[in-house]
Amino acid sequence: MKNYAKYWYLVVLLIVVSCADSLLVTSGLTNPAIALVIALTASLAGWAWLVKTIQKDRDQIMACLKNPELNRSKIQHKNFFGSLFTEALQKIEHSDSELLSTKQVQTILKARLNSLIKKEMLRESVLESLDTGILIFDAQHVLEFSNSAADDFLISKADQKDTHSDSSLSLSKTLFNDTVIPELSRLLTKTIQRKDATSCRRTEFEFTSNGSTNHFCAIATNLCDENQTALGTVVVIENNGEENKEKTNHAEFVSSVAHELKTPMSGIKAYVEMLIDGECEADEAMELYGFINEQIDRLTRLVNSMLNLARIESGVVDIKRHDYELNDILKKAFDVISPTAAEKEITITTQLSDLYLPVHVDKDMLGQAIINLLSNAVKYTPNGHEVCLRSRMEESSAVIEVRDTGLGIPEDSLPHIFDRFYRVPENNRSAAGTGLGLSLVHFIVTNVHNGSISVQSKVNEGTCFIINIPLGHKEKRRVQQLAASTNV
Repeated sequence: MKNYAKYWYLVVLLIVVSCADSLLVTSGLTNPAIALVIALTASLAGWAWLVKTIQKDRDQIMACLKNPELNRSKIQHKNFFGSLFTEALQKIEHSDSELLSTKQVQTILKARLNSLIKKEMLRESVLESLDTGILIFDAQHVLEFSNSAADDFLISKADQKDTHSDSSLSLSKTLFNDTVIPELSRLLTKTIQRKDATSCRRTEFEFTSNGSTNHFCAIATNLCDENQTALGTVVVIENNGEENKEKTNHAEFVSSVAHELKTPMSGIKAYVEMLIDGECEADEAMELYGFINEQIDRLTRLVNSMLNLARIESGVVDIKRHDYELNDILKKAFDVISPTAAEKEITITTQLSDLYLPVHVDKDMLGQAIINLLSNAVKYTPNGHEVCLRSRMEESSAVIEVRDTGLGIPEDSLPHIFDRFYRVPENNRSAAGTGLGLSLVHFIVTNVHNGSISVQSKVNEGTCFIINIPLGHKEKRRVQQLAASTNV
């Protein structure tokens, strides 16, 4: 009420004045016209002062709203609109506080949403980059996600639109092509319908795509939360053709090793039995001893070759790569083989590049690979023929060629020439061997030195093995970088 006291006083005063003037006029105590003018003037002045005061209070309220720094306590107590202003101000401040809190919550939720979206995109990108097919179904058995690797196993998008009224593929609809991959449909159905028996099931099938047939393994797993509530099902489809191939290769390797060991051991046993029986003369006994010695040497070469290959492939042998000049390695390999070539009257020559050929290699391993190639060239080249060792630079590679004018390799044997224990059937009688030498060369060149090796050959004309090794030194670069960083 304090805020409105002066206005009540003014109103009462105006009423009293008006009444007094009226009484004066009606009583005849003064001039009626003059009394009326005085009364009207006093009333108008009072009302004008009242309107002006209200406008002033209104302006103060507007100023306080525009400038919160102004002192509001006086206005709240002396202004006509003070109580209303105080209540409105409290409402506004409360609304501002709620709005600020809402904006903060909105910002936090938006940040969490962006984080979840990024994590979801990351998960999808990871799943999309896998070579393994991934199919994810929700609790209603609707396909929620499938990566590119799994697209080949699903019906086409056109068939989906033609067959179904909606874009989702449920279990009851044709998800897989049953005529081509019935195993996947049965796997998914059994996994979902018989989830109490086991949460995970597995099947294998063959699938032909782009003209090639591969062997696949599919594993379906039911997903549950911590309360054992069903969340969905995931199907993982993996191409295990390489795994089966490795198993086959391993079995063939064991079989080949057993065969290679069995032949010389059978010969040794037969010769030993003849010696034990005493049916041989002294000269024949010495000859048998020579055969036994040859077979033992053959076994020793086989075991050593197998051990060397196994040690290198398993990483037991330390690979020590350093910077070298390629021609220095080639010259040493040439010097090792030259006496053997001279015994067979084979002319062995070198045509090494005049350029400096920098390489970063394991000198011993690469040297052994070149020795193996030169040894094979001399072994399968008739007496009086030629073997040549060459080197040259080709773009970013150093090229090594080992060329002979020997027996050559038939065309149908060329794809298998680097297989373990493989020996060209037509050349078996020409020289003894284990069939592991070229496998070792291939591994040293490709796996150890990131190079490549190829072969060109014609029967009765000769063979040429071509090796490409990346050019360049690396240790000098490191030294230069270290020196540069030190100077800085």
